Amino acid sequence: MLLKKISAFVISCGMALLCVLPCYAEEGKNAPDILSSKSAVVTECSTGQIIFEHNSREKLPMASVTKLMCMLIWAEEMESGRLHFEDIVRCSAFASSRDGSVIWLMPNEEMSVRDLIKSVVIASANDATTALCEHIAGSERDFVKLMNDKAKSLGMNDTQYKNCVGYDEDGHYTTACDIALLCGEVSRYNYYNEFFNTRLDYVREGEKTAQLLNTNKLMRYYNGIIGGKTGTTDNAGCCLAVWAKRGNMTICAVSLGCKEDNDRFDACESLLDYGFNGFEIYKAVADSNKLIPVEVDNGLRKSTDIRVKRLVSMIIPKGCRNDIKYSYEIVEKLTAPVTCGQTVGKVTATLYDEVIFESDIISVYEVEEISFWRAFEIILSEIFAF
Repeated sequence: MLLKKISAFVISCGMALLCVLPCYAEEGKNAPDILSSKSAVVTECSTGQIIFEHNSREKLPMASVTKLMCMLIWAEEMESGRLHFEDIVRCSAFASSRDGSVIWLMPNEEMSVRDLIKSVVIASANDATTALCEHIAGSERDFVKLMNDKAKSLGMNDTQYKNCVGYDEDGHYTTACDIALLCGEVSRYNYYNEFFNTRLDYVREGEKTAQLLNTNKLMRYYNGIIGGKTGTTDNAGCCLAVWAKRGNMTICAVSLGCKEDNDRFDACESLLDYGFNGFEIYKAVADSNKLIPVEVDNGLRKSTDIRVKRLVSMIIPKGCRNDIKYSYEIVEKLTAPVTCGQTVGKVTATLYDEVIFESDIISVYEVEEISFWRAFEIILSEIFAF
């Protein structure tokens, strides 16, 4: 049942979608069970569309879910060729001093980027996180600036980072919506997939071996799970952000501020189930019978072909695609000059009286205005062509 409309996320390419996308569920009847979550959201990653939300724009601490932004920046560094798994990182005294979840790095100890990332993704190691952030930016403070700059560029307007590991700190906060957007960005990269799906591993050998135990229980049993990040602190409570793929749909679930450890996993499992079981991706279509050429007065061409400016994908309830209705509004005639891409109409799609898609209809060709001298020029060119 359609209950309210919201705007879509600004997706990774940064352009605003041309359609208004509906949010399909409210708290209450038929909603997923989010248990003790202070905030929760489920989205589809490729469209950025919110399927369900609960206080999703409330600013809250995020604990080690913070490290998803670190992972995104690291992935971009590897994609650009500035960082490689084989690179060696030297641990600073500051990184070595980190507490909480750690692999007990020593000052000046050297470790490969691969082992550091493995330690972060599997076991959320704070010392490994800090060492790698310092390696990239020179200091944690400078890396945190990169994190905040990246958040701003993605449109994560309700997020601010104060440290790179997720310690409770005044001014260190995010929202479930922003985290979902971030998950969509991280999910574009495959660098961490092996580690996301590793339950138990080790770094180093001999007496200094550190065990890495994956704290994300959903990785062990949820069908289609790809990645995610847990986080727990006194202020943040128990937090979790995960994403999973089935068919052509990638669903992200975020739960912040749970009281108990298992609540976050149960909540995100319920959110993922809600998305996969109840919804599907639908791509808007254009009716060629409606897109007939538009007549042009006083032009060098008598008409111009037209097309829908952009056909986007969206999430709809399963079994509803045959109930989608399209309406077209197109001008009957144009007067030259006509520019390529000029708006000549609009197409709207509705589902149960809710608008789910809108796009301009535009001219395919440029049509010059005819004049005496332009007509004379054309006649001469045709004469001398013989």
